[in-house]
Amino acid sequence: MRAIMAAAAFGLMSAMAAPALAQSGDDYSGTWAFQTEPYGDEQFGVLMSGAAIVQSSGRNRYQIQLLSNEIIIERQTARSSLVSARQNCTGVVEDGQINIDCELAEPVEGYQPDNFVLQRSSPTQLQGVLASAASAQVTFNRVR
Repeated sequence: MRAIMAAAAFGLMSAMAAPALAQSGDDYSGTWAFQTEPYGDEQFGVLMSGAAIVQSSGRNRYQIQLLSNEIIIERQTARSSLVSARQNCTGVVEDGQINIDCELAEPVEGYQPDNFVLQRSSPTQLQGVLASAASAQVTFNRVR
């Protein structure tokens, strides 16, 4: 339920901010939804999803507001928990890929900021890897 509420709140923020960003005509500016492939270890399975609002801040540079939701499932008991984190990120485009480095907007106990390395697979999709405390394949889909 918290995941749905967090996603709905972020969706509302995105809907309000996206029209101004989408008008920039920039390749990456806009609102993106993302999801990783499952990752974890023998004790826990993890899946991350979220949304990112991307705005150009100069040539090949972007300011990004990112909300990540991690669902963590204990493999032995099937108990799950949700961890949400708001992050402020910068994106830099080099050699056909965008590198996104984040900092937590507010502390979340035990959570490390997320980083992504992405390449465009279509005009509306980016694919790459989550490359931070954990590593997993990730897909970003343009929403607006």
